[in-house]
Amino acid sequence: MVNFDYFTVMAYIAVSPSLLCGLALCYYDLRTRTVPRIWVCIGVLVQLVVFLSTTVMPAFHAGSATLPRLAMTLLLASISVSVQLALALCKPGALGLGDVTCTGLIALAVGWFGLLTIVTWWVFMGFIGLFWMLAWPRFPHNDTAYASRVPFVPVIVTAAFCALLITA
Repeated sequence: MVNFDYFTVMAYIAVSPSLLCGLALCYYDLRTRTVPRIWVCIGVLVQLVVFLSTTVMPAFHAGSATLPRLAMTLLLASISVSVQLALALCKPGALGLGDVTCTGLIALAVGWFGLLTIVTWWVFMGFIGLFWMLAWPRFPHNDTAYASRVPFVPVIVTAAFCALLITA
């Protein structure tokens, strides 16, 4: 018999806006090597509204606020964006600003489950990213203009799914 944990299922549903938007960004990044920042902004706003409506607002009525969890999520997402921005600035052209903003969106979902999940996500990003950079030149490309640029949004999102499946 399957063990059904209501709170675990609700936690996965609560982070679904970031993950679904991440999947859409994967498709767009694979096709065009760009990340529409308006999609990222909308995804972040929807994710924050979901966090506020499903956890913080009902908790005020129950008498126990979950604001520390939301604050920790925002802190972990900010740290993740800062690290990704530093990596992008270390080697210009390797990562774009779209990859950095996508990291912020996905870090909201991953950070909701805590520090261990964030660390696991970064480890997965490293391993999957290394494999992806080695495998990408072997894929047939329809256009030669973008063939040399490796899209990293699929790595960010795939690593998030792997980290959530293992730790959450």
